[in-house]
Amino acid sequence: IGPTTTSLATKKARLIFSSPRARDADTVHEPPAPATTSTYRLAGAADPVTVVSLPGVFGGGRLDSGTELLLEHLPHELRSSMDIGSIVDLGCGDGIVGAVAALVHPTAEVTFVDESYLAVASAEATFRATIADADAGPEPRARFMVGHGLFDLDAGGTIERESVDLVLNNPPFHTNNALSDAVAWSMFADARDALSPGGELWVVGNRHPAYHAKLTRLFGACDVIASNPKFVLLRAVKR
Repeated sequence: IGPTTTSLATKKARLIFSSPRARDADTVHEPPAPATTSTYRLAGAADPVTVVSLPGVFGGGRLDSGTELLLEHLPHELRSSMDIGSIVDLGCGDGIVGAVAALVHPTAEVTFVDESYLAVASAEATFRATIADADAGPEPRARFMVGHGLFDLDAGGTIERESVDLVLNNPPFHTNNALSDAVAWSMFADARDALSPGGELWVVGNRHPAYHAKLTRLFGACDVIASNPKFVLLRAVKR
């Protein structure tokens, strides 16, 4: 931006003041920080998953433990369910979950949704790179949408109520720096409204927010698919 000066510190904080540089009209802006690219080959998968993560996007090119738990169990479910026509990766981050879903079930349309434009751009790059590296076969269909939840969308199209067969979700358990289940609750409610009868919501998250109680309130029941000392994988079915 330009030269900066700083104030004296108070406890752990200080102010930083910046004076923007003057730019010529034809000055080219400096490019953003480069994306992080990582490749994963999941157990039993024939094709690798190439993850592209722009700066600040959840995941940062790494496979977190919660996502890993979800991906350990998701492929078998998708392969055994041939009637899945539409999948949503809700809060997609860098898009690895949706990309795996697209590889395993290429006949389904996969929709990537996140409130962050950078996250959705990362998810699209992850999807394109992963599909490009996959063996020849039917090319999966994908949509990329920006917005809060599934219905308050800023860009990318719309999602109809009762039109989705499977929603995959790794919800945040904090809002900014405060622990909160408000975002997760909103995501679960949107997923319930978007799912068709018999459709499923898969949620992976930390144990302490007790998501199973919230899902039971919304869906009437909730199953524990898998767990480890830190994370739990839950499934709720819309009746």
